[in-house]
Amino acid sequence: MSKGLLAGAAAVAVLAAGSAQAASTELRRSADMRGLTFLVGGGVEGYTSALRDQIDPGLAYGVTVAIKPTNVLGVELGYTGAISEFNTGSVLATNANGPDIVRNGAQAAVTLGLTATPLQPYIMGGLGLSRYNVRAFAPGFQDDTVGNVPVGAGLRLHVGSFTADARVNYNFLFDQEFALTVPPSDVDLGGDETFSKGGRYVGTINVGATF
Repeated sequence: MSKGLLAGAAAVAVLAAGSAQAASTELRRSADMRGLTFLVGGGVEGYTSALRDQIDPGLAYGVTVAIKPTNVLGVELGYTGAISEFNTGSVLATNANGPDIVRNGAQAAVTLGLTATPLQPYIMGGLGLSRYNVRAFAPGFQDDTVGNVPVGAGLRLHVGSFTADARVNYNFLFDQEFALTVPPSDVDLGGDETFSKGGRYVGTINVGATF
């Protein structure tokens, strides 16, 4: 009887493995991983170094349009925005009617999938430009346009045409002249190129579709 039970258990295991493999194959076939992807999402944005003590983490949001000619390579164009408040313990600012700082920007990026599966980890890098609107009166802060280099990693899920994406990226700032109380460009790369020691981090969850 024990041999019969073992044989039955083995048969069930084989069937289960076969079913799982078939389901995985079907998911891969039905997933739209190539084509045009539209994503909208939101999350949190904050700053590092000296800016971390002056600006509290705030709400981040964005819209992304991506083209994937292959299952692993993608090119993105996106709108990125955020609203932030000053840390009142470090910055003497008047109350604004709404958020203290509003950032609106755009970026272009390339993504590279680490696998060709519907659940796909990936890395990304690109170039961006943001306009900072300082809405509260705060000595040492002003409106400014700042370039940035975003680098990061994420996890993307494709189920049919549905696409979900979780991403974390860090933005190296070319300068931080919207905050005059900290060094505008303090990392010398040689020649005329410099980066700010302070940067901006963003974590978002995005949902959309691939066609």
